[in-house]
Parts: sequence; C-alpha cells; structure tokens
Amino acid sequence: MDVLNSIFWLIITLGVLVTFHELGHFWVARFFGVKVLRFCVGFGKPIWSRFDKKGTEIAVAPIPLGGYVKMLDVRDCDVSDAHPSEVFNNKPVYQRFLIMFAGPAFNFILAFVLYWLMFVVGKQELIPTIGSPEKIMAEAGFESRDQLKKIDDEVIHTWSDVSLSLLTAGIDRKDIEVEVLTTSGTVINRILPLSQIPAYIEESELLDAIGLKPWKMPAPAIMANLDVELPAAKAGLVQGDEITALNGRPIDDWYDLVETVQTLEQGAVNIEFLRDGQLQQVQIDQLAKDPDNSERLILGVKPQQPSDEDIAFARGLVFNMSYGPFVAINQAWFETNKITGKSLEMMWKLISGRASIKNLSGPITIAQVANDSAQRGFSWYLSFLALVSLSLGLINLMPVPMLDGGQMLFLLFEKIKGSPLSEQFEMKAQMIGMFLLLSLMSVAFYNDILRSLP
Repeated sequence: MDVLNSIFWLIITLGVLVTFHELGHFWVARFFGVKVLRFCVGFGKPIWSRFDKKGTEIAVAPIPLGGYVKMLDVRDCDVSDAHPSEVFNNKPVYQRFLIMFAGPAFNFILAFVLYWLMFVVGKQELIPTIGSPEKIMAEAGFESRDQLKKIDDEVIHTWSDVSLSLLTAGIDRKDIEVEVLTTSGTVINRILPLSQIPAYIEESELLDAIGLKPWKMPAPAIMANLDVELPAAKAGLVQGDEITALNGRPIDDWYDLVETVQTLEQGAVNIEFLRDGQLQQVQIDQLAKDPDNSERLILGVKPQQPSDEDIAFARGLVFNMSYGPFVAINQAWFETNKITGKSLEMMWKLISGRASIKNLSGPITIAQVANDSAQRGFSWYLSFLALVSLSLGLINLMPVPMLDGGQMLFLLFEKIKGSPLSEQFEMKAQMIGMFLLLSLMSVAFYNDILRSLP
C-alpha cells in the first residue's frame, strides 16, 4: 500500500505543479496573441484530449513527469496559412522572454498561495527544543530543554528551520551563534563551532555529527503492563523490569526498544534486563505479530506513564502555526523568500562542488516524501507541495538548454546580436542540455535507489 500511495501522491504532486507551470506559458502566450496548438500535461501519446474555442488541444498524456505547451513556431510548424502575429518567432524578444519566464513565475506564485493556505488552515508544530545534547553541542554548553530561538540572527520557529540553518552552515563548516531560551527562562547566546566537524563527514551525517537530539518524552525501557498471552510475559518478565539489551544490542530507552524490535528477524530473542538492581537474562522463542498490523513484530509490553511534569512540558511545546487571512500574506511572503534563499544557496553549493551530488533527489524520493506528508495531514502536504513548486521554478530558471532558463538565455543573445541564433547552434546546444539533464536525472535516480536499500 505504501508503494501504491507513493505513486498516487507523486502523480498528484507532479500533475498540480506541471499544470500550473505550463499554464504560465499558456496564459502569457495567449495574452500576447501567440497561437497555442496544444496544452499537454504528461508526456507520450495523449490518452484524453479536447479542443477549446480557440482551437487549442487540451490533452493529458500517460507519463506524468512533465508537460509542454506547443505554440505556432516556424522551427517545427507550417505557418504558411497562419497570420504572422500568431507565430511565436515573430513576436518581439521581450514578449518571447516573458512567455518563457511565465512558467517558473507561476511556480513561485503557486508556492506563495500554498504557503498562504497552509498558514490559514494551520499547521501543528513543535517548538525546537533540545533533548540530551551530544558531541559538539554538548561541548559548546547546550543543555537539555534549551529552546532554539535564533541561529545566526535568523528567527527559528520549527525544526525544519533548524535543519535548514544547520545544514547550510555545516556544509561550510562555519561557526554560528545560537540564541536559546533556557529552562530558567533566561535568553543566552552560545557559539556552535561547526568548524570542528571533520571534512570527511557527509551532509547526510551532519546533524548526527553536531550532536543535535530533539527533546522527546522521557521513556525508560521499564515494563508497565504485560499481556500474559504474548512472548514477554510468557518468558517471565514482570512489571518493573527494565530491558537493557536484545540479542546483545544495548537498549537506551523505550524508543530504542521499539526500533530495535522491528530490526529483529523472527526467531529466538535473548533479553537482558534489570530486576531489583540485578542483571538477568531470559530467552523467548519468537516475537509475536501485532494484532493491529500483521507486518509488525512485538514483545507484548507497554511503557510506564510519564510524569505529570514531563506531560506538562510536552504540551507546552506544541503550537498551532495559524494566522488570519491578512496576516498569513506576510507569513507566506516571508516563508517563500526564506525557502527560495536557502534553495539557491544549496544549489550554488552543489554547482561549486561544496555540497555533494548525493543530495540530489529523484522521483522515488519525491514520491516517498509526498506520501509521508500527505499522511501527516493537509497542511503538511501543502508545505511539501510549495517546496517542490519553488524547486521546480528555480531549476527551470537555470541557464541550461532544454529548460526555460536556457531559452531565455538564447533570447538575450539574440537581443545583443540583433538577429536570431542559427538553428544549427541551437540544435547543438539543445543536445548538450539534454545530455546534462539526463546525467542529473540518472544521478538523482541512482541516489534514490541507494536511499531505498536497507
């Protein structure tokens, strides 16, 4: 079901984004009087189409990885029977430039609208609060329950803000100043020395190397209730026992216990536990299947209830990021600018070689994240859709032939030169652009496969 859901949400995501992107080209082309022959979402032979009142074929094709707007153009159409004002090539350079720019522009507009809607609907978030800091964070003096307020003078609201700021600064190995609110209510600044991160640490390992651990409800692996019909109770575990290891793997807390159980294969499991301060061992023949999810294995135990103080603290960390329609406009504008800036910064790091190409993601990752965000709720999916829309707009503005940015670059050359570039030159440039795009897509797809492997 996860695979099917991921495919479904990938189709929905790309369908929405591609439709709006091509709608930009279509609407501006129509505005300047260019005849549009076909507006198609998807690639391949259309599986559905109809003609509008102006003779444009509106079509849907089966491969949902893009789309196109086919305009009347002397390079690939017979224009002998057409009025000269309807031909794309006959339009002034600035009009053709705006037609090309309109696609990415509509992606930016869509992202802004999606962020606005997300803020109006509301999105439940957690105040970024540190758990037990480790490594560099611990050495820098960060303490448990420190709330992150600013990173390098940038206001922090959510864990996504924290990840973006730390990743971009971590790639540069730049020391940063972090403003925190301590448990005593004092606001202080601490220096996080990211320059101490070894050069061999990859981007995917940065947060772990920093030692950032979000706060979570304390939950020691101490048994509260045991089902007498399930393996743990049958093996002799009782309420109050604290599991310390499974098959020799150390268990730190309840969260670690749950994750470790899911990594075990069906068969005998050796359990080490503490009872009255004494370390003991017991073995169960096999794990049981969760009655609510047959693909999930369980021991048959439940954790202790957290303290009232921990429950109150956890409730204080939850907030609803929701605003009125007018205030949400400013918030959406700020969010759009922030994510655009961070995306441009990361793209430049990739181009300049300061960031690894392992960061590139393809359709598999997009499908998985789309499904995950959709399962978390409507607002989470809106946020994801806005992020991908911005990324699509930025990528299409890159000065690479086959992309809108490449076509806009050709038009600038034409304006400077005073005449169109030769078809031979454009053809060669398009081939180079296609090679570059296929190479990037291959790397992204390869990265997707590696991430999917256990």
